[in-house]
Amino acid sequence: MSVKLKWLVGAIIALIVVAGGTSYGIYQHNKPLTDQEFKALEINEQFDKAPAGHYVHLRKDDATLYRTTWLEKKIKNYLIYDYVKNNKAHRDGSTDAKNNLGTNYQFNDKHLVDTQAGEGELGILYSELFDNSKFNSDTSYDSDYVYNWYFNSPQQAQKDSDVQDNVTQIIR
Repeated sequence: MSVKLKWLVGAIIALIVVAGGTSYGIYQHNKPLTDQEFKALEINEQFDKAPAGHYVHLRKDDATLYRTTWLEKKIKNYLIYDYVKNNKAHRDGSTDAKNNLGTNYQFNDKHLVDTQAGEGELGILYSELFDNSKFNSDTSYDSDYVYNWYFNSPQQAQKDSDVQDNVTQIIR
Protein backbone atom coordinates (compact mmCIF):
# COMPACT_ATOMS: atom_id res chain seq x y z
CA MET A 1 0.00 0.00 0.00
CA SER A 2 1.43 3.33 -0.94
CA VAL A 3 1.93 6.19 1.49
CA LYS A 4 -0.61 8.36 -0.37
CA LEU A 5 -3.28 5.69 -0.03
CA LYS A 6 -2.57 5.33 3.71
CA TRP A 7 -2.93 9.11 4.17
CA LEU A 8 -6.17 9.11 2.17
CA VAL A 9 -7.66 6.25 4.22
CA GLY A 10 -6.53 7.93 7.46
CA ALA A 11 -8.07 11.26 6.41
CA ILE A 12 -11.36 9.58 5.51
CA ILE A 13 -11.47 7.77 8.86
CA ALA A 14 -10.67 11.02 10.70
CA LEU A 15 -13.46 12.86 8.83
CA ILE A 16 -15.96 10.10 9.68
CA VAL A 17 -15.01 10.24 13.38
CA VAL A 18 -15.24 14.06 13.49
CA ALA A 19 -18.57 14.12 11.61
CA GLY A 20 -20.01 11.40 13.84
CA GLY A 21 -18.91 13.17 17.02
CA THR A 22 -20.28 16.50 15.80
CA SER A 23 -23.62 14.92 14.85
CA TYR A 24 -23.91 13.23 18.23
CA GLY A 25 -23.06 16.50 20.03
CA ILE A 26 -25.67 18.44 18.07
CA TYR A 27 -28.25 15.73 18.74
CA GLN A 28 -27.55 15.76 22.49
CA HIS A 29 -27.62 19.56 22.62
CA ASN A 30 -30.92 19.84 20.74
CA LYS A 31 -32.61 16.88 22.41
CA PRO A 32 -35.88 18.10 23.94
CA LEU A 33 -36.04 18.15 27.72
CA THR A 34 -38.36 15.71 29.42
CA ASP A 35 -41.08 17.21 31.62
CA GLN A 36 -39.10 16.21 34.73
CA GLU A 37 -35.90 17.83 33.41
CA PHE A 38 -37.82 20.98 32.45
CA LYS A 39 -39.51 21.14 35.86
CA ALA A 40 -36.12 20.88 37.60
CA LEU A 41 -34.82 24.02 35.84
CA GLU A 42 -34.79 27.40 37.57
CA ILE A 43 -37.73 29.58 36.49
CA ASN A 44 -35.56 31.90 34.36
CA GLU A 45 -34.20 28.89 32.48
CA GLN A 46 -37.76 27.60 32.05
CA PHE A 47 -38.69 30.89 30.39
CA ASP A 48 -35.63 30.63 28.12
CA LYS A 49 -36.43 27.04 27.11
CA ALA A 50 -40.24 27.32 27.02
CA PRO A 51 -41.70 26.62 23.59
CA ALA A 52 -43.25 29.44 21.60
CA GLY A 53 -46.98 29.82 21.90
CA HIS A 54 -49.71 31.39 24.00
CA TYR A 55 -49.55 31.27 27.80
CA VAL A 56 -52.15 31.91 30.50
CA HIS A 57 -51.71 33.09 34.08
CA LEU A 58 -55.14 32.14 35.33
CA ARG A 59 -55.04 33.67 38.80
CA LYS A 60 -53.20 36.82 39.84
CA ASP A 61 -51.24 35.03 42.58
CA ASP A 62 -50.96 31.66 40.81
CA ALA A 63 -47.51 30.05 40.93
CA THR A 64 -48.06 28.37 37.56
CA LEU A 65 -47.98 29.67 34.01
CA TYR A 66 -49.67 27.37 31.49
CA ARG A 67 -48.97 27.03 27.78
CA THR A 68 -52.31 26.85 25.94
CA THR A 69 -53.46 25.97 22.46
CA TRP A 70 -56.71 27.87 22.96
CA LEU A 71 -57.21 31.44 21.89
CA GLU A 72 -58.26 34.04 24.44
CA LYS A 73 -61.81 34.09 23.05
CA LYS A 74 -62.24 30.31 23.38
CA ILE A 75 -61.24 30.36 27.06
CA LYS A 76 -63.63 33.24 27.73
CA ASN A 77 -66.48 31.47 25.92
CA TYR A 78 -65.89 28.27 27.85
CA LEU A 79 -65.80 29.91 31.29
CA ILE A 80 -68.57 32.47 30.73
CA TYR A 81 -71.02 30.33 28.77
CA ASP A 82 -70.26 26.60 28.74
CA TYR A 83 -68.96 26.16 32.29
CA VAL A 84 -71.72 28.22 33.93
CA LYS A 85 -74.64 26.90 31.88
CA ASN A 86 -73.72 23.23 31.53
CA ASN A 87 -72.65 22.27 35.02
CA LYS A 88 -75.01 21.68 37.92
CA ALA A 89 -73.55 22.23 41.38
CA HIS A 90 -73.53 19.50 44.02
CA ARG A 91 -74.40 20.22 47.65
CA ASP A 92 -70.77 21.02 48.45
CA GLY A 93 -70.64 23.53 45.57
CA SER A 94 -68.47 21.41 43.31
CA THR A 95 -69.47 20.33 39.81
CA ASP A 96 -68.53 17.42 37.57
CA ALA A 97 -66.76 19.79 35.14
CA LYS A 98 -63.33 18.85 33.89
CA ASN A 99 -61.42 20.77 31.25
CA ASN A 100 -57.83 21.43 30.32
CA LEU A 101 -58.45 24.88 28.74
CA GLY A 102 -55.99 23.88 26.03
CA THR A 103 -53.19 23.21 28.53
CA ASN A 104 -51.43 20.04 29.63
CA TYR A 105 -53.15 20.23 33.02
CA GLN A 106 -56.61 18.83 33.77
CA PHE A 107 -58.65 21.30 35.83
CA ASN A 108 -61.17 19.32 37.88
CA ASP A 109 -64.05 21.11 39.56
CA LYS A 110 -64.64 18.15 41.88
CA HIS A 111 -61.32 19.07 43.52
CA LEU A 112 -62.46 21.77 45.95
CA VAL A 113 -59.95 24.58 46.32
CA ASP A 114 -62.14 26.80 48.49
CA THR A 115 -64.29 24.54 50.68
CA GLN A 116 -66.11 27.45 52.33
CA ALA A 117 -67.31 28.89 49.03
CA GLY A 118 -67.63 25.41 47.53
CA GLU A 119 -65.47 26.26 44.55
CA GLY A 120 -63.42 23.73 42.65
CA GLU A 121 -60.49 24.47 40.36
CA LEU A 122 -62.67 25.75 37.52
CA GLY A 123 -64.95 27.65 39.89
CA ILE A 124 -61.98 29.53 41.33
CA LEU A 125 -60.77 30.39 37.83
CA TYR A 126 -64.24 31.55 36.82
CA SER A 127 -64.59 33.74 39.93
CA GLU A 128 -61.16 35.33 39.69
CA LEU A 129 -61.18 35.87 35.94
CA PHE A 130 -64.75 37.15 35.88
CA ASP A 131 -63.79 39.90 38.38
CA ASN A 132 -60.78 40.87 36.20
CA SER A 133 -61.62 43.77 33.87
CA LYS A 134 -58.91 42.55 31.46
CA PHE A 135 -60.90 39.32 31.11
CA ASN A 136 -64.42 40.69 31.48
CA SER A 137 -64.79 44.25 30.19
CA ASP A 138 -68.19 44.58 31.93
CA THR A 139 -66.49 44.45 35.34
CA SER A 140 -65.85 47.70 37.16
CA TYR A 141 -62.21 48.60 37.66
CA ASP A 142 -60.70 47.46 40.96
CA SER A 143 -56.91 47.26 40.89
CA ASP A 144 -56.87 44.29 43.28
CA TYR A 145 -58.59 42.14 40.65
CA VAL A 146 -56.96 43.44 37.45
CA TYR A 147 -54.13 41.47 35.90
CA ASN A 148 -52.90 40.29 32.52
CA TRP A 149 -53.98 36.70 32.13
CA TYR A 150 -53.25 35.87 28.47
CA PHE A 151 -49.86 36.24 26.79
CA ASN A 152 -48.70 35.68 23.22
CA SER A 153 -45.27 34.38 24.24
CA PRO A 154 -43.36 33.26 27.33
CA GLN A 155 -41.14 36.35 26.97
CA GLN A 156 -44.19 38.64 27.09
CA ALA A 157 -45.41 36.80 30.20
CA GLN A 158 -42.00 37.05 31.86
CA LYS A 159 -42.14 40.87 31.65
CA ASP A 160 -45.48 41.00 33.54
CA SER A 161 -45.15 42.02 37.20
CA ASP A 162 -47.66 39.45 38.51
CA VAL A 163 -45.87 36.67 36.65
CA GLN A 164 -42.47 37.87 37.91
CA ASP A 165 -43.71 38.03 41.50
CA ASN A 166 -45.60 34.74 41.62
CA VAL A 167 -44.74 32.20 38.92
CA THR A 168 -42.34 29.44 39.92
CA GLN A 169 -43.40 26.77 37.39
CA ILE A 170 -44.29 26.66 33.70
CA ILE A 171 -46.51 23.87 32.38
CA ARG A 172 -45.64 23.55 28.72
